[in-house]
Amino acid sequence: MPDPRPARTRGRLIAAAHDLIVEKGVAGLRIAEITEQAGVALGSFYNHFATKEELVEAVALQTLTSLADEIVTADPSDGDAGVVAITALRRFVRLGYDDVAFARLLVNLSRGEELFLAAISPYARTALSRAAAEGVFAIEDVDVAVTTIVGGGLALIRRILDGELHPDADAVYARAVLLGFGVAPGEAARIIGLSDPPP
Repeated sequence: MPDPRPARTRGRLIAAAHDLIVEKGVAGLRIAEITEQAGVALGSFYNHFATKEELVEAVALQTLTSLADEIVTADPSDGDAGVVAITALRRFVRLGYDDVAFARLLVNLSRGEELFLAAISPYARTALSRAAAEGVFAIEDVDVAVTTIVGGGLALIRRILDGELHPDADAVYARAVLLGFGVAPGEAARIIGLSDPPP
């Protein structure tokens, strides 16, 4: 039976770093402070992470994965596959509006795009595959669709953070995606309306 202590220590380091990033930002993050908050020895940090940047990447990946799990498993009551997929897409793009600090952290990481794709792609694949299987979306290749949609979403987040796009960019992107998947304009409008974020 594997020893659970290393995984527990790693989890405590990630949780401590997350809290400190929220409180102080990445620039003020110090390894000694992370280990103190986590309640572990300073030397144990290097058993799990080679650098502070590697830990920050782990925090970003865990945050994205948790968000993806929450979004994709939270189906609307009608179980509408198109609404599930587009709600998820819009929620991720809206990180640029709704969680500016985390979105900036993500886009400024040297491996931010790679982490975003790694965290989001499995969930996007599940949502799009379901919509395609139910005949809601016409998708020739799910992997190509996932790559382009997730990559496009991250590009939109960057431009939102730079103040270059209006507050409804997520809805405009969603409409373009739906039309590209062969959804009729009226049905696209219905799906977008049901996927609107709460006021």
